[in-house]
Amino acid sequence: MTRYVDTLPTPTHVEPKKLIVLSAPRTGTHGLYLALKKLGFKPYHMAEVLKAGPTAIQLLYDGLDAEIFHQGKPCNHVYIEEPSKADENSKDGRAEFDKWFANYDIIIEMPFFMIQSTVKAYPDAKFLLVERNPEKWAKSFVNTVGRMHTALTSFPMSLFKYFDSFSAGMSNMSRKLLGFYSYGYGLSPEGQRIAEVKRTVPPEQLKVCKLEDGFGWEQVCPYLGVPVPNFDWPSRNTPEEFFEITGPKLKMAFVKGLIGTTSILAPFVAAGIWYVKWGRMLL
Repeated sequence: MTRYVDTLPTPTHVEPKKLIVLSAPRTGTHGLYLALKKLGFKPYHMAEVLKAGPTAIQLLYDGLDAEIFHQGKPCNHVYIEEPSKADENSKDGRAEFDKWFANYDIIIEMPFFMIQSTVKAYPDAKFLLVERNPEKWAKSFVNTVGRMHTALTSFPMSLFKYFDSFSAGMSNMSRKLLGFYSYGYGLSPEGQRIAEVKRTVPPEQLKVCKLEDGFGWEQVCPYLGVPVPNFDWPSRNTPEEFFEITGPKLKMAFVKGLIGTTSILAPFVAAGIWYVKWGRMLL
């Protein structure tokens, strides 16, 4: 099966990666994304997926489907027609990530779904991991991703989403993630993923922070070698913030679905009205 990443052109320029964030969603990643933008970096985060639309969702879905669920080829697998002519980026699988993240110098959230592929692709990178109490994380995950999934699988969105490829993709991805990470709205195995990160990344390349101990400029800036700014950290990781980001996409999907179903049903309604008014007399 062809992956979407295989259809993308090879970029002419790739930004060197200054940091790879292996943290799970709902561990302060959106605040980190906004903070890094304020510092002048170019981070990739789920917010960029929302901006890009269905193609970015497909890239992420293919990646997590292969690495977590073992369905398809992971992002460190590249088919090389002539192995002797492959460059180093192709051999370690980074060519695929280069296609995906060429214009970004920091990657956030996506690596959590593809830990092994990411570390293999960037063996010399700086890595950051933010831990959170697993029960609090599971509750936060359900209150955000879980609620969004419920909205997308409840009528009328369960029908309307098929008129919007982005929402259909988000529904499929959230279904898989909820089942894997929260065991049907229960305690998540996020702690297992944290252990995997610590086993995989050399300790001298990994900075570990705890969200409950405080996470902000003082933890991030020294690690990146930049001065601590004199303005506030931009976000506090609330569910309300999550829906401010995803809400417009859901509203757009609702409108598309309403228009789509109306356009399909309208001829049948019109035919029914015509039949009631004229059909019995003429037919």
